[in-house]
Amino acid sequence: MSHESIRSEQSQSEAALQHAEPELAPVRRNTFTVASLTKASASAAGTVASRALGLGALGLVLGVVAFFVERSTGLLAHAWEPWSYVVYALLPAYMAAGAFGLGAAGMWRGIGRAAMNLVEEHKLTQHIVNRIFEQAAILSTGVATPEVLRRPLPIQALRELLRRAIARYNQSDDAEKGLRGFSRSIFRRLKLRVCRLVESRLIEIIGEQTRDQGIAELTLARLQELAEKELDGHVMDALDGARNQQAILWGALFVGGVTLPPLVLRLLQ
Repeated sequence: MSHESIRSEQSQSEAALQHAEPELAPVRRNTFTVASLTKASASAAGTVASRALGLGALGLVLGVVAFFVERSTGLLAHAWEPWSYVVYALLPAYMAAGAFGLGAAGMWRGIGRAAMNLVEEHKLTQHIVNRIFEQAAILSTGVATPEVLRRPLPIQALRELLRRAIARYNQSDDAEKGLRGFSRSIFRRLKLRVCRLVESRLIEIIGEQTRDQGIAELTLARLQELAEKELDGHVMDALDGARNQQAILWGALFVGGVTLPPLVLRLLQ
C-alpha cells in the first residue's frame, strides 16, 4: 500500500471522528445527567426521612410540653372530680398531634428541599425540557434532528404536539432506572409535578408570542430557547411555594390539636 493511500485513509478517519464527536457529545452529557439525577434521587429519601424524624421528635416533645403547660395553667381543668386523673388520657393525643403534625411538615420540607436540589444543582428541569422536545420532534416527523426543531409549526399544531409529547414522556421511566421504593416514588411524583409546570408555562409562552409578536407559526427550537431562559426560576418558585404551603398546613394541624381540648372543655362547662 502506497504512502499516499495510507495518508488518505488516515485523513478520512480523522474527518469521520470530527463529524462523529458532536453527535456523541450530547449522548455523553445525557448519560451524565441521568446518572447524576439517579444518584441525587436515591439520596433524597434520606433527606426526607431525616427531616420527618427530626421534626416528628420535636413535635412529640412539644406535645408533652403543651399538655403540661395547659394543665398547670388550668386550661384543662374541669369540675368533674375524677377528671384530675382522666385528663392524663389526653397526653397521648397531644404527643400524637405533635409527632404527626410536625413530622408531616418535616417530610414535606424534606421533599421540597430534595426537589429544589434536583432542579437547581442537577438541572432536572432542563433535562425534562430536552426530553420533551426530543419526544415532540419524534412525534412530528419520526426522528429528532436539528432540522426538525427548526421547522415552523402552526400554533395550534404546536400546542397539541407538546401535549402529546409531555403525555408520552410522563409514561416513560426516564432517569428512574436504579431507583426503588420510596426514592422512586418521590422522584416519580416530582417529575410529574415538574412536567405539569413545564406544560403550563410553555402554553403561556406560546400565547405571549402569538399576542405580542403576532405570529402564526413557531419553531420547536425557538420555543425551547425561550423556555430555558425562565423555566428553572418558574419551577423553583412553584416548588418553594408548595413546600411552604404543605409545611404550614401540617403545622396548623399540631396547633389545632393542642388548642381543641381546652375549647371543648370550656364549652362543656
